[in-house]
Amino acid sequence: MRYLFCAAVLALAAPIPAWANEPDQCALEDAGISRAEDIKGVLEGQVPPEQVFAPSFLAAVPDSQLKAIADQLIAANGAIRAVDEVSYKGNGAASFDLVFEKARASATLQLDTAAPYLVTGFRIGAVAPIDHTPAKLLEDFSALPGDAAFGVYSLAEDGPQPILTRRPMEQMAIASTFKLYVLSALVQDIKAGKRHWDDVVKLDVRSIPSGQMQNWPAGSPVTLHTLAAMMISISDNTATDMLMRVLGREAVEAEVIASGHSEPSRILPVLRTVEFFALKNDAARIAAWKAADDARQRALLAEWAPTLTAANVDVSKLATSGPTAIDSIEWFASAEDIARILMRLRDSGDKAALEILAINPMVSPDQAARWDYTGYKGGSEAGVLNLSWLLKDKQGRWFAITASWNDPSAKLDDTKLIMLAQRLAGMLQQ
Repeated sequence: MRYLFCAAVLALAAPIPAWANEPDQCALEDAGISRAEDIKGVLEGQVPPEQVFAPSFLAAVPDSQLKAIADQLIAANGAIRAVDEVSYKGNGAASFDLVFEKARASATLQLDTAAPYLVTGFRIGAVAPIDHTPAKLLEDFSALPGDAAFGVYSLAEDGPQPILTRRPMEQMAIASTFKLYVLSALVQDIKAGKRHWDDVVKLDVRSIPSGQMQNWPAGSPVTLHTLAAMMISISDNTATDMLMRVLGREAVEAEVIASGHSEPSRILPVLRTVEFFALKNDAARIAAWKAADDARQRALLAEWAPTLTAANVDVSKLATSGPTAIDSIEWFASAEDIARILMRLRDSGDKAALEILAINPMVSPDQAARWDYTGYKGGSEAGVLNLSWLLKDKQGRWFAITASWNDPSAKLDDTKLIMLAQRLAGMLQQ
């Protein structure tokens, strides 16, 4: 098909002299494929760099630096076995994978648009281990200190179907990932005609970061769409609390139930973010909260409401105290619970909600290009980390990947869980 297209372009272009100096896109596409192989040869030491790379590139990245990069990659990941997934992007740009013995590295190149089409730009992106076997992934998750759980699900008509899981029904602290329930409650109100994405409200609540809206002027007019986009894309806490005030705590809790949460008592009553921070600042209140059932916790929120404000949160204390009450003052869900709320958002048919989830996909552009859709929400605090994706592949199949890690004794190395979650996605792609 590509050659038919190129032939058509040439036939159309031939009678028009003004096109004579345009780059030959068909030749560039062929060169993009061959230059990806040439780069492999350079990294292996089989092809002289000056035969592949333009002088401008080698002036910035000399032979010695290319060799050092290649040596480092090969030492860590084994010999280069192949070039794979070459995709021409147009105007001399292409993406491809370098397949090592133990890993797969995403890469991009840019060609000079004139023959001999030397490489003027080259970048290696994410390097993902190829040890995506279920047994190896389970082993590496088990090695994390504290407690870790994950779930990889296909989203079928009758609900999330597990592909690979570890402790999928265990209730884990998920931090800001609870904001998925707030988004879903908003979507339900919009479906019912009670609200609209472009409804305007005045900003009249304050939380503390993460986020930016706590610094916006009081009374700023903002749409519900803006609040939702800020809540999901940068996990803005003030936007979240503003939406919870507009919707009502009961609407968010109703969405927890409607989504099929397996142990709703673990997350009810659903705390606003400012309540969450203020409670963690007070040891006596932590103890009282832990000892209370759902009804008593609601009564405590009402009793303490005047002091559960941003002004009463000692941010410096939170920043230095390490994990605090992550077994009680938190938002909780299992891997399957999160898959269900992601599926509920997908099934809502609300285009705006899916676009909001895709604003910050938390993967590299190269990785996102492997999927037809990538939506994301995560959450973190000291001792708590969750990463959750809603994914659609090029064949139109939908998946959910969610991973949680809790450790009450130490702050977490976020990179470890991110790398493990990327390997879960790699398993699906394989």
